[in-house]
Amino acid sequence: MMQVTAEELERRRLIEDELVSLGADRERIAHADSWNRARIRRLIEPAREVGIAVRDIARMTGLSTQTLHTWKGDLMRPIPDIHYGLLGPTPQTLEEAVLRTMGEDIEREWTAIEIRERSHEIRERSRADWPSGSAEQVERAMEQLARGHIIWDGAAEGRYRVAPPADLQMVRTGS
Repeated sequence: MMQVTAEELERRRLIEDELVSLGADRERIAHADSWNRARIRRLIEPAREVGIAVRDIARMTGLSTQTLHTWKGDLMRPIPDIHYGLLGPTPQTLEEAVLRTMGEDIEREWTAIEIRERSHEIRERSRADWPSGSAEQVERAMEQLARGHIIWDGAAEGRYRVAPPADLQMVRTGS
């Protein structure tokens, strides 16, 4: 059996005490982080409703946009009639037209100008009654759809997408 000196035993106890203290600190920090994340998560919906973009929430909180998009997934509502694309009944509102246009390419991050240009093409080619508007009107419609948790903020300012990349398969198949 190995002999332990009083000095070694005292040093060991000091190290054990410090390790226990550090473990308690980690537990406290983990609990505080959990509480902090829960509070941030509760603010995502109201923040989007007043126009704060997910990328801005990420910047303000230090969380990644991927984390926020994952949490935001719980808040999202189904996209009505996106599966029709350019077919089916004529959209009745600019918002519906925006959604149906975005449904043409669900992997793309759309801007208001791109949606407006595509809407003009649709009107010229085949659907004269397809709702359209100015770039500003389309931008407002897209922002309202994002605030209403129907579409997602894109990676850059003024860009929107149907779903975050990880969820595209679900949008394609509906499952």
